[in-house]
Amino acid sequence: MNLSFKDMKFMIEAVDNLIEKYQTRIYQIEDLDEYEDEVSDLGNDIMFLSSLRKKIDDSLNDSLNPKVDTTALTKFVNSRRKNVFKITKIPIPKTPKPTIKPSTNHPNAHIKSEFDEDK
Repeated sequence: MNLSFKDMKFMIEAVDNLIEKYQTRIYQIEDLDEYEDEVSDLGNDIMFLSSLRKKIDDSLNDSLNPKVDTTALTKFVNSRRKNVFKITKIPIPKTPKPTIKPSTNHPNAHIKSEFDEDK
């Protein structure tokens, strides 16, 4: 089933409203012994709805930020490049070695700012 952005936002809002309604009902009856089973059922339903809301929200985020698998594209480009070099008889250039410098991030390092107290 393909749902639009608007569909998903509507479902999230509906789930949030239902959770709020169930919580309101629990607050009304939680101290009354004759409604103990209903409070338990509502609590279980709230947990289920919270899980459902998270799944919908995750699905919405995934649709907004799709993960792209670039391995197939890289293989295709590399094979095309090799074919071009074979056809044109141009020598294949050597790939440069990456120059990665070690990180200088120090989690405990502190940069003094104008907001630091003078000691």
